[in-house]
Amino acid sequence: MIIDNFLKIPKLSLAPLNTPVEKMERLAGVISGAPHLFIKRDDFIGQLVWGNKLRKLEYTIAHAISLGADTLITCGAVQSNHARTTAQVAKRLGLDCYLVLNGTEPEVPSGNYRVVKLMNIKVHIVPSREDREPEMIRIYENLSGKGKKPFIIPLGASDMYGVPGFVNAFLELMKQEKEMSKIITHIYLPTSSGGTQGGLEAGKRIVNRKDIRITGISADDSPDEIAGKVLACANPVLKIVGAKDLIQKEDLTIYSNFVGEGYGIPTTGSENAKRLFLENEGILLDDTYTSKAAAGLIDHCESGMFKKTDNVLFWHTGGLINLF
Repeated sequence: MIIDNFLKIPKLSLAPLNTPVEKMERLAGVISGAPHLFIKRDDFIGQLVWGNKLRKLEYTIAHAISLGADTLITCGAVQSNHARTTAQVAKRLGLDCYLVLNGTEPEVPSGNYRVVKLMNIKVHIVPSREDREPEMIRIYENLSGKGKKPFIIPLGASDMYGVPGFVNAFLELMKQEKEMSKIITHIYLPTSSGGTQGGLEAGKRIVNRKDIRITGISADDSPDEIAGKVLACANPVLKIVGAKDLIQKEDLTIYSNFVGEGYGIPTTGSENAKRLFLENEGILLDDTYTSKAAAGLIDHCESGMFKKTDNVLFWHTGGLINLF
């Protein structure tokens, strides 16, 4: 009944999303204390390595279109995967798009920012993260006054409209688990705006798989800050579908001790993780999210936090274009 209610939530189909799960035997062989390691390849989603943001946008933009929106407004850092992906989807669907990006505009556009500029997207650069929301509201009010129908997508599409994308991803993983005849015991993922972790936490409650431990490795904020965002975006979805088992703060596992000097700044651990994944599995990781999550996973292996029989899945969230 709860799953049926979930499946009624409107969504778009933007890309093939049945991304593969692969075993990482060679990586496990070089990490002390490693259990059975698997990886979910959301870096395979769509052209230009669209990554996991597309999952949430399938639901968020479906909601925006249902309201008659003709313009999308969203935000992020200058090299934001989410902002670039939103802009690509807007172009594909014939919607206008405004991006509010914090940071310093690069003299020579590269990575995500280069793609945004090539699409001639309207970009507003602001000094800090705190300036993003006021600027989005200003743009919204200005466009509304001109008769446009804008829709604001929050950072990472991490709200009740975007979270279903990762509930759906969890259901996808459960089908793959049956196909592999393996019981996943742990999921490791990068976490920041809360939507990815929130969707997975909601998903495991919807299908009654609370035995899976989901561990978020922060890319920036404290565990308390991220936990607050997870609860705010995921519990409303559980209420909508009729689930009575809501997420509590104490249910969440979040580590922030792998952030280092800050968002997007490599650490010794993240550089080591990038090297190990690439040398042993041919898998690229980015500096902002996946390499730090991988550093957390490797540290927890070496610290003896797993049993040898555990099946630990690393969720690769994509976003590699900012490497170039």
